[in-house]
Amino acid sequence: MSADAVAMQWANKATALDRYRWLLLRERHGWLGSALRFLREALGDTLFGLLARFRLAAVAGNEPCDFLLLQSAPKVITFQRKKLLIEALRSRGHVLIETALPEARTLLRERLLRRPPQPVPLRYFAYAAHAEWLVEHYTPQVVLNDRNGSLYSPFLRLALNARQALLVHLAHATTVESSRRLGMNDYDYYFLFGQSSLEALQARELRFGCSTALLAGSHMIDTAFDLAPADPARRVLLVLGVGPDKEKEAGYQRTYRLLRDWAARNPDYQVLVKAHPRSQVPFWQQEASVLDNVEVLPRECGLAEALARASLVVNIMSNAVIEAALARRPLLYVNASDDADIFAQERFLGPCVASLEGLQAAVSGIEQDHAAALARSADFAEYHLAHGCAGLTWNIQALTSLLEGCHPSGVSVALTSTVEQ
Repeated sequence: MSADAVAMQWANKATALDRYRWLLLRERHGWLGSALRFLREALGDTLFGLLARFRLAAVAGNEPCDFLLLQSAPKVITFQRKKLLIEALRSRGHVLIETALPEARTLLRERLLRRPPQPVPLRYFAYAAHAEWLVEHYTPQVVLNDRNGSLYSPFLRLALNARQALLVHLAHATTVESSRRLGMNDYDYYFLFGQSSLEALQARELRFGCSTALLAGSHMIDTAFDLAPADPARRVLLVLGVGPDKEKEAGYQRTYRLLRDWAARNPDYQVLVKAHPRSQVPFWQQEASVLDNVEVLPRECGLAEALARASLVVNIMSNAVIEAALARRPLLYVNASDDADIFAQERFLGPCVASLEGLQAAVSGIEQDHAAALARSADFAEYHLAHGCAGLTWNIQALTSLLEGCHPSGVSVALTSTVEQ
């Protein structure tokens, strides 16, 4: 590609990104509201870019690796969600470095910036300059991206591709929610959990960039979830908690109270609560001090360990329902809020339960036909998760293939842009 063509590629990327961000705003706001927000964001990005021009590093350092795992924020590293993937790649002799996108002030203070190889508008200068610093500093062959909707991604991909390196986005959950961040699709490869994620992305009216979507399964799942079918005689119900933001909403508070009331009415059932990683579950901590049959599992208790103890799993709105299905546990969809069923639980598991009487009847139904409940869980897991308990293995094989310059095996689909036409 000629120098002029390369320069045009960068310029077109910035123009398309402007259009994408405008269309994102128009999905939620009128013309005036969108214009004001667009102007505000542009001014903020321009100031960021201006400051970045005066904070460029003289050199980027040298810390080469095969894989650079780029997390969305430093705090995400402490969650260790990708521990299995990291250990598996390193055990095979690959050099993997884990880092995170810094806050703007950190990026500027520590001069984590290098001049982009091609001109970009000032409003995108800081994003392109940090992307260039990452590529120069780590010289990775493959970057594993975690941040949905990151404005760094398009420029990171350009910087990598100029060096014959690749940008791979690792979905850390099913991509079936309506989050506007999921419209970003500017990756060389997009590793999706399964068919439901692919269908949801194909149905999105607004996508930026193009990628090769690979049904890779979950890199967070290994044989620890390959459990024997649940024994219904154990009478242990596991509640999968929602995130701290949802816990504050009235609909989810009603759902928690519904489950609490059921636990009080059924003392012969032990009720375990698996908190969302970011939640302290204050509601359930209080109820566990009152009800003898309610227990909040300690934070160090992993999901597979929690599922091993359960004979029945209640999901409200958590991605963990997929692992529960994979682990051969009967599932109940309980939700007293008005939120849409983004996981197609009603399609596979039956109607949503929103009352105490309905919950009582649903549990009795599973007790009476346990085999049918397990079959529903199996169908649900297959729809959401490619390769089942072999997800980690498939991800490792696919990444190793990319490192060797080969296209990974398995189902792959081209996802095109709805912006760059």
